Amino acid sequence: MGDIPGLVKISVSLKIQPNDGAVYFKVDGQRFGQNRTIKLLTGAKYKIEVGRIPSLCRTMGIGGVNVPLEEKSRDAQVASYTGIYDTEGVPHTKSGERQPIQVNMQVCGCLWGRSLAWEDEGGQQGADSQGEVWR
Repeated sequence: MGDIPGLVKISVSLKIQPNDGAVYFKVDGQRFGQNRTIKLLTGAKYKIEVGRIPSLCRTMGIGGVNVPLEEKSRDAQVASYTGIYDTEGVPHTKSGERQPIQVNMQVCGCLWGRSLAWEDEGGQQGADSQGEVWR
């Protein structure tokens, strides 16, 4: 097993559908706890592209909405996925307010901890992991 990275960078791209339109943000200063907020429309569909994931990704959740992901490409280190986030039925936020949105991802085959290689006095070798493997 190779080294486990201390930090995993994941890229997420949103494009409003149809026609892969731009998603805009607003500069709000610090009045909502963030300098910039993303502007999403209710009743719209967004194409989600997720990249640089080091393991198998099944689904993504955005604000309580399940977004099934389909693998687009994969190499030895990372994979990329695409899915559709549908905001139909998501309540809109009142003017002048912002609503934080939780984003989560379900990945398979993640190793939590560090790998451990060993060799005993008799010359037998093996590998184990310290931590848990989730599948």
